[in-house]
Amino acid sequence: TEEGIFEKKDIYIRDGKFVDLAQEEDEIVDGEGCYAIPGLTDIHFHGCVGRDFCDGTEEAIQAIADYEASVGVTTIVPATMTFSEDKLTQIARAARAHKNEKGAILCGINMEGPFIAMKKKGAQNGKYIHKPDIEMFDRLQKEAGGLFKLVDLAPEEEGAMEFIRAKKDEVVLSIAHTTTDYETAKMAIEEGVHHMTHLYNAMN
Repeated sequence: TEEGIFEKKDIYIRDGKFVDLAQEEDEIVDGEGCYAIPGLTDIHFHGCVGRDFCDGTEEAIQAIADYEASVGVTTIVPATMTFSEDKLTQIARAARAHKNEKGAILCGINMEGPFIAMKKKGAQNGKYIHKPDIEMFDRLQKEAGGLFKLVDLAPEEEGAMEFIRAKKDEVVLSIAHTTTDYETAKMAIEEGVHHMTHLYNAMN
């Protein structure tokens, strides 16, 4: 409830929307022992059901959106990987073209790479790691129609602090795949970072 507690009650749904009262012909589902919660938002995943967001196709995005909605995730912010700008452009265009007519709503993109540290790249492709680049990001953001909402970066990399200062009011900035020390991380937070990606994984 609005008070932050669970309360035993009936929920009425008609034509996919909550309504105040039931009608005689409505289907009854016994939810005894279950909990109803708002739909979840997933801000960091790469794909599911054999599809990857970085396939950069409508078919992949729709398959992902359909599956996510089936398990209670109603809003998605799928993540890219470290690819070339051309490949990231293809992914951005596919996301922008997606109509959100069914399944989970694609409300943004999580840019996990390429602005990361080589020594902590993990599964990311080192061939395409790139220093934080405002102009490159702006080109991709334009192709995505503003859908890049979260950007991962390694704050110790050349250009990172400038990127943070330039983009802190446009996107959520996240420390990720980094060799940064405490003082540099603290400086990044003071400059506008307020998120961390898989905290303590792929970082010191």
